[in-house]
Amino acid sequence: MAARLWWVRPETFQATPAALALLNAKERAQQQRFIPPAKRHEYLVTRVLVRTVLGEALGVAPQALQFVCNEWGRPALASVLMSAPIHFNVSHTDGLVVCLVSTENEVGVDTELFARAPRLLALAPEVFAPQELVELAALPIEDQAQRAVILWTLKESYIKARGMGLALPLDGFAFRFEPGQVCLDVKPALQDDGARWQFQWQRFGSHCISTAIALSSQQRQSGMKANAVDYVEFCRPG
Repeated sequence: MAARLWWVRPETFQATPAALALLNAKERAQQQRFIPPAKRHEYLVTRVLVRTVLGEALGVAPQALQFVCNEWGRPALASVLMSAPIHFNVSHTDGLVVCLVSTENEVGVDTELFARAPRLLALAPEVFAPQELVELAALPIEDQAQRAVILWTLKESYIKARGMGLALPLDGFAFRFEPGQVCLDVKPALQDDGARWQFQWQRFGSHCISTAIALSSQQRQSGMKANAVDYVEFCRPG
């Protein structure tokens, strides 16, 4: 299937007993560790979204899903329940939770509020590669805030798709913005080819959403691109 991005605004989601029942004991304990009520609710929404969407894709009860983490902490579905691979990645920030799913390609997703731009601009020398900083500084002042948020979410989407977290140095890869596409340059030490990735970003109300999709060998050899990401609002059954 084409990559599909499910989204939900936490404030529209009710924390019902049925929703809580979808979490396992470990997840319920983790939820209670969040002190701010908004973060506790955001965690619940995220887990219900992931379990419901993946359960439907696999044809199994959401409660039956089992997850494992790699050495860098990235979660994945336990293979015992899968007859075919399914890739997913989750992101959440104030006011939005998203889950990107694909049965064909490795994926990564990140979302951030455009209002966070001042903080990202202040951190720019620490989080952006030299090439990115040069291109950012060359933009008109009024465009730099938007570019900073787009860059940050793109970098996060790539890191998350690779499943290695900040084990990947942020200055080891850089994004270039060319007409109609976003390109990735990767240093040899990171052992990757930027051409095998397809990136998209989208303004989604007050948020930016960026996605990373790893093209298969067949797609690359044929010159194909991954299908555009479908955005679907998540409505929990019942």
